[in-house]
Amino acid sequence: MKKSRSVLLAIGAFLLANFKWLIGILKFSKFGTTLLSMVISLWAYAMFYGWKFAVALVYLIFVHEMGHVIAAKRKGIATSPAVFIPFAGAFISMKDMPRDAKTEAYLAYGGPLAGMIAFLPALPLYWWTQDPFWALVIYLGALLNLFNLLPVSPLDGGRIVSVLSTKIWFFGLVGLGIMLFANPGPIMVLIFIIGLITWWSRLRESYQHQVLQYERDKIADFLQSIAQWPELETTWDTRVRLNEEVTALNQAEPDKGFLVPFLQDEKRLIRDRKRLDKVYMNRKWELFKQWEREPILFIDSDPLRPAPSELLREAEQMARQRLTEVEEQMHRLTTYYVAPAATKWKVLAAYLGLAAVLSAFFVYGQQILHR
Repeated sequence: MKKSRSVLLAIGAFLLANFKWLIGILKFSKFGTTLLSMVISLWAYAMFYGWKFAVALVYLIFVHEMGHVIAAKRKGIATSPAVFIPFAGAFISMKDMPRDAKTEAYLAYGGPLAGMIAFLPALPLYWWTQDPFWALVIYLGALLNLFNLLPVSPLDGGRIVSVLSTKIWFFGLVGLGIMLFANPGPIMVLIFIIGLITWWSRLRESYQHQVLQYERDKIADFLQSIAQWPELETTWDTRVRLNEEVTALNQAEPDKGFLVPFLQDEKRLIRDRKRLDKVYMNRKWELFKQWEREPILFIDSDPLRPAPSELLREAEQMARQRLTEVEEQMHRLTTYYVAPAATKWKVLAAYLGLAAVLSAFFVYGQQILHR
């Protein structure tokens, strides 16, 4: 063991001494980030558990992540390279959001499916050699991918079952909480916290939709107002009205105190509407003052042909961009988790089937390790 650690320390010292040279080579590689983080994780695991265990673990994690990458590629979704984090696994991020929960479930399913395929060669190798190392690979591969199938977001299982019902996340959190109580660990705590936040955000989507709907109306009002300004014969009346409205909003006593979600959502919605009123009223007032001071330009120097305001054009463009974002969010909130019954049955069968197979391998791996 000491000899192995000495060798690993020597390798680590060599890599550190030539770190700039190594980065120079890897930065030209498409998978440079993956390779570098993989080497670091391999070294870290080997320091504690030995190089054979480290190689097996990194291999299993890598194939699992490549399952996600392949699934994403099949759906036309760009991803970042896989990044390994010692003692936390690895992750990839999506550069484009899936269009619906069904697509996200497909991407999520690719990881544990590939992870299962990764340790299958260890079965004949164990039967042939009776080497307990291959039994460890079977057990470890089944454990990692079975854990990932827990119905808790952001784990793969949580993303898969979201097609069926996001209410399942609550039961997944209860199960994870029991596991956390029995065997606490920083990674499980982090997953539990993220899962809790995701579940709560899903519960509040109906309320969020109401807030977005009100903001959409405020943006429409903003666009309608600035479109009328160039037609004004005099700006005085508009200036006075806007000044009175913005002064009243800014002088209003802000609502304070905690409001209980669900039980006091009506009061909370009133508060959020007042906040949006203030935001868009101030935006309109500041724009109006800038527009009044903007010099008037004329087309071909013709005093009867004033050129459109560049300031208003930019403000309109930004407002329409935000309007598009709001409408996309509203559409996503109402349609993302909607799926036909046939799709739900297929996802349920695929999820339970993979979980059953991995459970069988987990039990088998556990038995042969204890022989």
